Amino acid sequence: MGDPAEGIKDLLVSAGVGTFAAQTGWGIFIFKEPMSPDTVVTVFDTGGLSSNPKWLLDFPSVQVRVRGAIAGYQASYTKAREVLNALIGLPSQVINGDRWVAINQIGGIIGLGFDDNGRPMWTLNFALIIEPATGTHREAL
Repeated sequence: MGDPAEGIKDLLVSAGVGTFAAQTGWGIFIFKEPMSPDTVVTVFDTGGLSSNPKWLLDFPSVQVRVRGAIAGYQASYTKAREVLNALIGLPSQVINGDRWVAINQIGGIIGLGFDDNGRPMWTLNFALIIEPATGTHREAL
């Protein structure tokens, strides 16, 4: 199975939420959140549930963190809503070689307050259902 964070990044870039590794505007990053620019969306793999031991069916999860500009509280919340709208309700599709069956939000948008530089931060958590393209001891559905 491909990296779920990579797939989420690809979906967000395709939806126009931001540009991968951009240094201006809204940059989308994976796993490592840069100090700049201020306006970033970072995707983290967060584990998820155990894979099905018989069938090629995995249940990973990701967290998406949105950090806005100083005094950019409303704009950063709006970006968090864009992330949500870009991911929820997508039809089943192949992403990076695997069939992504569903993306489900876990809870709501969570406000984390401000970082040490006064930038607002939000997180969204998602549970994924993915049918990997290949596996060793499990059967395809």
